[in-house]
Amino acid sequence: MNTIYKKFTGAALLAAVFLLAGCHKDKSNEGLLEVNEVKLADPKATGTLSVYQGQVLNLKPVLSQTLSDKIDELSFQWSVYDNTPSSPYVMPEAIISNEYELKYLISGEPFTLGQRYLVRLTVTEKSTGLSSFLNYNVEIANKYGVGWLILEDKAGKGDLSFVFTDNTVEHGIYSDRNTAVLTGPKKLEMVPFSITEDISAAGKRLYILAENGSQEYNYLTMVKKFDYSFLFFGAPSVIKPELMNWTSAELNSGLRYGLLGVTINNGKVHTNLTGGFPGVKKWGDIALTPAGNQNYSLAPFASGGSTYPVVVYDNTSKRFYYVRGYSPTPVAGSLEAFPTDASSTAFDMNNVGMTMLFQDSADVVKNFNAVMKSNDNQPYLLQYKTQSTTQAPNITIKKVQMNAPGIIGYTAATSSTTTPHVYYSTANTILRYETSSNSTVDAYSFPAGEQVTAMKYAKYSPDKIGARLVVATWNGTEGKVYFFSINSVGDIGSFTHSFGGFAKIVDLAYKY
Repeated sequence: MNTIYKKFTGAALLAAVFLLAGCHKDKSNEGLLEVNEVKLADPKATGTLSVYQGQVLNLKPVLSQTLSDKIDELSFQWSVYDNTPSSPYVMPEAIISNEYELKYLISGEPFTLGQRYLVRLTVTEKSTGLSSFLNYNVEIANKYGVGWLILEDKAGKGDLSFVFTDNTVEHGIYSDRNTAVLTGPKKLEMVPFSITEDISAAGKRLYILAENGSQEYNYLTMVKKFDYSFLFFGAPSVIKPELMNWTSAELNSGLRYGLLGVTINNGKVHTNLTGGFPGVKKWGDIALTPAGNQNYSLAPFASGGSTYPVVVYDNTSKRFYYVRGYSPTPVAGSLEAFPTDASSTAFDMNNVGMTMLFQDSADVVKNFNAVMKSNDNQPYLLQYKTQSTTQAPNITIKKVQMNAPGIIGYTAATSSTTTPHVYYSTANTILRYETSSNSTVDAYSFPAGEQVTAMKYAKYSPDKIGARLVVATWNGTEGKVYFFSINSVGDIGSFTHSFGGFAKIVDLAYKY
């Protein structure tokens, strides 16, 4: 045992001597080669770059070398990686360039609108194989994320234009990215909160209604997703879309979520649930009346709130119904009569006796303005709400004969959500009806022959300052859009901006 220990100790001492000798030799740097160090720097690599589809991604970092200045001794590779939280960055999505300077047109794969990517430049010294890296965080932004979407009729065919927040305009958006012809465009339907019906990914929804069927479009890209009939479990026998949208409720955080989908087609209502049952949820069969029939014809408007998720009006029986989201036979929603205590001396929700001409949100949340026509051709304003409590079940607010000249034949109308007003147009004139005083004033007149075709009220302008009335006109050859700023008491001054070059505008909506 002692002999073995001595041999081991001697071997260890000998190894230590050789190790010390090697360390001493390293300090002399004799026989060692210096390595060319490549360094990359770019301020753009410190944050997130937003790039639009159709835009060129142009990147050229500052490159320096410690022993050389010859670019041709280096090779370059630009790689694209998925940048979701779960990405391992092991395999790139694609190699998009082998040049020092990147000039890449963002158009389709490997880039998807709304997604984030890591774009990596790898620089390799050819003689040694040593590489240096620089990473960029890139987000493919939505050029059409915020602004006014305009639906136009070009000799019976639909197209879209967009008015951006910097007051620039782009035309021909629909025809630029869709091959299917949109015949007889009628209405834009925007759902600016997330919908989860498992037909496609959860998110916002965009529908374009047309004479011969609506279609669902990607909210971001405005590229067609589904035909109208695909959105139903069983397509209606008559395709005549008039409304397709979702009512909403709020979470404690203030965020909105889809409560009940409602479609009015050929005067009949269909519903869609987001949480009623697992799997794909589409619009169901025609909802039946309390008598179990389809003998009704709805006005193309719907309201909703927490107590009554959807409220509609039947111009046949001349009464309101609320909509129950689901009934097993048939597999559809159902029209329901209002409880007796939901009405008051103002009017009876179940027995109005007039024809609905127009409806929109009022200046109080979950309150609505309904413009009606009596049998003797007189206009009436009915106001009601869609939320009640056990202690206060009444939802009717008031009924008044309107002092609103020409409103029965209005060409466009919208309600203010900040002041007690309804704006409407006759021919080339905008009028402002005040619901609190039952009075009307001429607010603005366009040149003779320039007829108002569409009108929307926005609580906030794109810069979030003040309210805005957006009006579309048509003079027989050109459509125009006008922005009016609205003050705190609802007055309209002169327009702040005007835009031309449109076809006949049939609808417009604020996209955000």
